[in-house]
Amino acid sequence: MRIEKLSAGYHKKIIVSGVSFEAGSGEILSLIGPNGGGKSTLLKSIYGELTPMEGAVYIEDRDLRNISLKELSKMLSIVNTDRVKPEHMSAFDVVMSGRLPYSDGFGLFSDSDREAAERAVGLMKIEAFAEKPFMDLSDGQKQRTLIARAIAQEPKYLIMDEPTSYLDIRYRMELMDVIRKLADQGVTVIASLHELELALMISDRVLMINSEGAVSCREPREVLESGVLQGLYGMTDEMYRRVKRQLEAGMTGE
Repeated sequence: MRIEKLSAGYHKKIIVSGVSFEAGSGEILSLIGPNGGGKSTLLKSIYGELTPMEGAVYIEDRDLRNISLKELSKMLSIVNTDRVKPEHMSAFDVVMSGRLPYSDGFGLFSDSDREAAERAVGLMKIEAFAEKPFMDLSDGQKQRTLIARAIAQEPKYLIMDEPTSYLDIRYRMELMDVIRKLADQGVTVIASLHELELALMISDRVLMINSEGAVSCREPREVLESGVLQGLYGMTDEMYRRVKRQLEAGMTGE
């Protein structure tokens, strides 16, 4: 995936500007930065919900705007902050819906579709409530189900906007393990994260978006050692010292 000089926003107002980077196969990129900086705006432009005001997104050297929705759905899957409300569907039905791009013209699924959904269910450890109505699940269970749905698509690119929302610490850590397993299988993951310690722990590179929508990209160790986080979040010296100590301890496993 290649993003070239991308600027995006709403109603002719640019939120993020001049973004360029490449994401290689199996790479994990995290987006961090203050609220309102444009993390969700950038992600929406990457997966096609927003049309860039300038620049372009290329997937396998093809402009995203020239790829059909059905074809794109076989290449890229999304976990976003929108809460779906499927009526009369079990959690497993929702996971199976991730296989719709592969179904026939009548929406019928094959054995391989079911196997892909079952693998995603196992990966996200949601077997215990897979047959329960989706609408009866807790917010955390719904989030894990929606992540399983995105995994069931078997994408080359997984785009995740705040995937740890509604998850307690155990499931956040388990999700990091899942993301690493997917990356090891060649899936490229781009995710916005509020938890700095998770972003620095899991990422190959970190995209930092400041309050003015400018984007820079660095490796996790460089992010921590450069002091850039203090300015990015507008922290006082004392705030930053405490945060840095916590982040250093997390990265060294102490």
